[in-house]
Amino acid sequence: MKKHKNQAVEELKAMVPFLLSANIIIILSIVMIGFAFGFDYRLFTGLLAGNILAIANFLLIGVTAGAITRTRQFKRGQFLGNFSYGARYIGIFVILAALLTFDLISPFTAVIPLFYPKLYYTIQALRGKYNDD
Repeated sequence: MKKHKNQAVEELKAMVPFLLSANIIIILSIVMIGFAFGFDYRLFTGLLAGNILAIANFLLIGVTAGAITRTRQFKRGQFLGNFSYGARYIGIFVILAALLTFDLISPFTAVIPLFYPKLYYTIQALRGKYNDD
């Protein structure tokens, strides 16, 4: 039995140059702000936490999409999708709330990476990579 490639992992690999570029821009911005107003480690830990959560969220979406497409029951697929959606966002909220409670991260830099996949696909669409075919 041939094992299928995980499409989410393949998409994530294609997204790596964008993720690295976006993080470099943010890190340089943090450094410039740090020189002007003082450094705060929570900006960096927030960025790290946001990246980890964004990647985990993206991979979980891919796993869920694969599970939904393999199910033959519409109601079960619908339940899996809704459950995954809710559980992922509740999980992200709980993790970010815990990190903020212990004052370990900056909320601003932790939230930015959560938008990386949406931004990546928007840029790809504007560049014409995804067309109507």
